[in-house]
Amino acid sequence: MISRRRFLQGLHGGAALTLASACLPWLAGCSTGRSFSGEDKQVNILNWADYLHPDTIPEFERRYGIKVVQDTFASNEALLAKLQAGGTRYDVIVPSSYMVKQLKKLDILSTLEHDRLIGLNNLLPRFRSTSFDPGLKVCVPYTWGTTGIGYNLAYMEEVQGFGRRAGKLSGATAGSADSKSYAIGWQILFDKRFAHRLTMLEDAREVIGSALKMQGHSYNTTDSQQIRAATEILKQQKELVMCYTSDQVIVELASGDSYLSQVYSGDCYQARRENNQLRYAIPEDGCSIWTDNFCIPKSAPNRDFAYLWISYMLEPAVAAACANFTHYATANEKAFRLVQKELVEDQNLYPGEKILARCEEVSDVGPALFYYDRMWTELKCS
Repeated sequence: MISRRRFLQGLHGGAALTLASACLPWLAGCSTGRSFSGEDKQVNILNWADYLHPDTIPEFERRYGIKVVQDTFASNEALLAKLQAGGTRYDVIVPSSYMVKQLKKLDILSTLEHDRLIGLNNLLPRFRSTSFDPGLKVCVPYTWGTTGIGYNLAYMEEVQGFGRRAGKLSGATAGSADSKSYAIGWQILFDKRFAHRLTMLEDAREVIGSALKMQGHSYNTTDSQQIRAATEILKQQKELVMCYTSDQVIVELASGDSYLSQVYSGDCYQARRENNQLRYAIPEDGCSIWTDNFCIPKSAPNRDFAYLWISYMLEPAVAAACANFTHYATANEKAFRLVQKELVEDQNLYPGEKILARCEEVSDVGPALFYYDRMWTELKCS
């Protein structure tokens, strides 16, 4: 299955090796020399797909003699469902910020022993204590990004009057030196000229949240009337939607089947490797911003290896290589200094304070989550 943060591993094997030699100095032998003995030398990871540089796991295995077994998921809700269905063998999981709070409430996460984490001080100051986990008691931030709009610039320019109705030309985006892109809002995803050539995420909070934001409300409203009104608008949009998918969005954009997609920031940049007409925009009316984090479940069978994996991922060279490959923004301050200049300077990947001011963290909405789920089911079945 092609998933959020997947797709390119099969297509870019050669490119991955080139990137490894350029960005992974630890391949030259920066091993600590530590190795482990025994039959069960294994760490089990539940992660977003294609969320690592391709050489990350092989180098860990080479360095420590520990096998890495990685399963993937396509949404935070899928992660939660997997854990609640008996996924007790995972040593490290990678939930987003609001899901961290929910997993804490459910008493699923271990309290972290900071003295066992090497490199925790490498994090950017804003990630050393977060609103969803003050003091980093249960999580270590890995990457962050936004959920906005990916679009095909060539098709946009073919649409008569697009610039007048939907946006205006602005600076370059998607890690490109190109001079043309569009400043657009969520309303473009309701434009009938893109019927059956647009996709929305398979994610209740993101989809309903985008409609709420378009109406001037919060992603995190608990007002049932506002949530209902947003859902009704989305029902009208549904006839235009090619599919709701988090798994196939990279493929749909890269192939040109989708002209417009609600998409996670890094996914659009990955799809651009196959289609240089793609651009990514943080909507003018605002979007969600999120942080993905390493956590250790209480049921982790290989806790020592979990700490070793997280410490390894905190190494600046490792974190930077992953950021350069996936195009997701790193939470690691020392890694940030090693990220490619064109990525760091891209305001859609590393937005400044003015842009961040119109973004909103998706947070735990308590019992209102059940109403979001109900409205999501109603939308999908309409």
